[in-house]
Amino acid sequence: MKNSKLWIVILLALIVVVAVYSVLVSTIKPVAVVVAKQDLNAGTQLTGDLVEVKSLPSGGLPKGTYSSVAEVVGKTLVVARVAGDPITSYVLGDSSTASGIPAMLDPNTVAIAVRVDQATGLGGVLRPGQLVTVIGILDPSEILAGQSLTVASSPVPVLAPTLSAAALSGLPTALPSPTPTSAPPPSAAARITLTGLKVLVVPQSFRYEESVSATGSDSGAFLPAQTNTEQQNNNVVLLEASILPTEIAPGVMASQAETLALLNDKATICLVLDPASGIQPDVKAQGVNLAEIYQAITGLKLQP
Repeated sequence: MKNSKLWIVILLALIVVVAVYSVLVSTIKPVAVVVAKQDLNAGTQLTGDLVEVKSLPSGGLPKGTYSSVAEVVGKTLVVARVAGDPITSYVLGDSSTASGIPAMLDPNTVAIAVRVDQATGLGGVLRPGQLVTVIGILDPSEILAGQSLTVASSPVPVLAPTLSAAALSGLPTALPSPTPTSAPPPSAAARITLTGLKVLVVPQSFRYEESVSATGSDSGAFLPAQTNTEQQNNNVVLLEASILPTEIAPGVMASQAETLALLNDKATICLVLDPASGIQPDVKAQGVNLAEIYQAITGLKLQP
């Protein structure tokens, strides 16, 4: 009887060992996975020297991994990766609305690209996830290109001859010419137009690298991006913008996306980096006019 009980205990122990072994094998079984070889920014186009294949436990892997470098070469990251992170269909932004940029957008928002250069794009120090404010710079000559302004003339009132000749004899023979009201000089104007826009993608060719000291600590300095001048001066960043109407100027309602599209086509967009706490601009502020600055500095008034 004692021997039979002992065999039952041994048999149960073997069953437990086999079950645990099976679970462990299925969990830690190594599989080939494409991972980032170095830290990669969103907007990076993947090449063979930026990724590598490593054997990783299958149990903890996310969905949508790749097993060969050829599957990801030529594709663009929409989410930043650090060295060793698996490259998945999510971070490459496949056509599914459940991944990539569409999954990063809040309700009633869209992703829109705007042109920037080294100055208007904060010198390449922008990073995905930061918030920016847009200053719109408008030039009347650009807005009125190909158009002509016509000012309707007011009719000159005619004095009815109801007075006698004697009464009229003391009046001047010619009435003074009316003095037209001076119009403001047509000069460029700038105004804070939109605030709190989230940066989604900054192309790899349009950024600077944070330098790291020999000890590995961040020195706080920046090294120039390894790219040419044309790429640095002509690039776009992807911003998240609302499609809901908001007051962008006193009494003027428009969506952020529509305003950005118009400014991007007919004006100059200058991005400024918001503090972590955000900003609360006065929407009733009128902005600044170049002619007014000229007059304030020189004391001279430009004629319209």
